[in-house]
Amino acid sequence: MITRIAIRNFKAFREAEIDLTTLNLFTGLNGMGKSTFIQSLLLLRQSDANIIPEIRGLILKGGEEGIIDLGKGKDVYNIHADSDFIQFEVDINYKNFLKVTYDYDAESDILPLSMKHEHKYNNPGQPSLFTNRFTYLKAERIGPEHNYKANLSAVKQKNFLGYRGENAPLYIALNKFEVISLPSVQHEKAKASNLISNLDAWLNDITPGTHVISTYYNDLDIVRIGYQFDDGSDITPEFSPVNVGFGFTYTLPVITAILSAEKGDLLIIENPESHLHPHGQAKLGELLARAANDGVQIIVESHSDHLFNGIRVAIKNKLIKTDDVSVFYFERDAKEHITTISQPVIEKDGRISHQPEGFFDEYSKQLDSLIK
Repeated sequence: MITRIAIRNFKAFREAEIDLTTLNLFTGLNGMGKSTFIQSLLLLRQSDANIIPEIRGLILKGGEEGIIDLGKGKDVYNIHADSDFIQFEVDINYKNFLKVTYDYDAESDILPLSMKHEHKYNNPGQPSLFTNRFTYLKAERIGPEHNYKANLSAVKQKNFLGYRGENAPLYIALNKFEVISLPSVQHEKAKASNLISNLDAWLNDITPGTHVISTYYNDLDIVRIGYQFDDGSDITPEFSPVNVGFGFTYTLPVITAILSAEKGDLLIIENPESHLHPHGQAKLGELLARAANDGVQIIVESHSDHLFNGIRVAIKNKLIKTDDVSVFYFERDAKEHITTISQPVIEKDGRISHQPEGFFDEYSKQLDSLIK
């Protein structure tokens, strides 16, 4: 498990570090630096997914097969930097795993490894960040389509869902009857302990009576997703994703990633709540808490107070310990372009230790305006 990330001269931060737990929620206004810590991990993986000593440069543009594209050195260099390098440190299980420094080059999309600094690398085994036990889902995920391209090698060999969740339909089709390994994420209303039954059960928390169907057509090399709905004692015909709510398909890779995870995996998910009704967002917060309680490390970037409250209720209901949840609120000084990070603590009863200005308080602000 990643227990600490430290960065210097990277994007929003001249110098900053955070200590991670099992479930980590990054939140705050847009443009405050929430993505910066996530991107530091993605860049390290993108630059060398085969373990670290041979890293020769920080690859800022991943190309078609890469994870992210951050432009050139000038685009990721902190405007208040007082030195000509960018540095990352990562601790695994509370021990320093990696410290690596790159020279600043404004016009290059590959920053060279610095020869002026000492680099540290302690091999703790196979960190999930650099193996197939890593899943990253971007905020821009697949939308409803009549069918989806199949990538058999990615799914069969790497269990790769795709950074946009584009392989999730095929993964479901091939693994629908596989038993999920995390006991806490098995839904109490699931008819069986396999993937498809639990997908149905969790989707039912979004819209009752929902059933997902995923079929792989080998001759066409495509996958088709369909949805059916309970209709009294009967069931409706199958509907194409383009004819049902957008939220079903947009959320499908998120739920699939969580249900297919194993203890020790690392999940990084951006805006998992997108296009979901508030009740569905809250249930997704509960699902994330359940998976983290079973030993999956999760980093989530979100603006949803409903998802946050779902996590709070999960703590109150003892689905996860408060010590296993960290909340990072990113805000910027009004006078200077400097980001600060505060950490409200969720107490055992679900209450918050303190509420910084702007921290999930918009509902109460608007309500105050209405009752004046």
